[in-house]
Amino acid sequence: MASPPQANGGGGGGGKLHVLFIRHGETQDNIDRILQGLRDTRLTEKGHREAQVLADKLRGQHIDAVYHSPLLRIVQTIKPLLADRADVQVHADRDLTGQALGELEGGSYVSIDMGNPRSADGGPGVELFDDFVRRLKRVFARIVGAEAPLVGERDRTVVIATHGVGITSLFKTLESSPSCDGFNPKFATRGPNAFEVRWTDSDDVARLVVPQPAQLPIKDGVLDWSSLSGQPFLIEVWGKKEKAL
Repeated sequence: MASPPQANGGGGGGGKLHVLFIRHGETQDNIDRILQGLRDTRLTEKGHREAQVLADKLRGQHIDAVYHSPLLRIVQTIKPLLADRADVQVHADRDLTGQALGELEGGSYVSIDMGNPRSADGGPGVELFDDFVRRLKRVFARIVGAEAPLVGERDRTVVIATHGVGITSLFKTLESSPSCDGFNPKFATRGPNAFEVRWTDSDDVARLVVPQPAQLPIKDGVLDWSSLSGQPFLIEVWGKKEKAL
């Protein structure tokens, strides 16, 4: 039985918290190299097949909860994953959407420098990249704050279904690496199967592990970044070696 939530710190058992990150399958905007941002696009036929491949890859994986962006392409991606998992807790969270790109949404990739995450800053309606990263930190803190206290003697596994830019930016922030340095100290180490990529492929499952969730500073159900120390997060799997930057 899972330990009851605690006001401070994670669960009292010896289990680990596993966080799996997945992105959506192919959309027509991906094919046309169009900036999606908050555009509520749907999967192509290939995208639906990719979603099924992802579900098959995770078929033997125990999952306790799924947190996801509410955009349609994400909802369609996780549908096969949830098909035979009636007991999984599912939470939609708008803070898991990608960076809002304002009037750039619907335009070509060439309108921004894809290698510079701040190149869209200042555009009409564009969410500043730094604000986007702070949003990612807020939602990650809420998810970890909710899940860490539930870890008992057994490991607990949650899925975060979001967008490629969100996965990359959060991992780079946890590592305090360019161009996501300066938001916090380095809180994560990287395992031998983790490779920095611009964004993960639709069949990738990025994996982050919290070996000692009971040691995390959880206050009022939220991870307290200001009290966090050391490197409590391990980025175990990230991207493909052949696509590493």
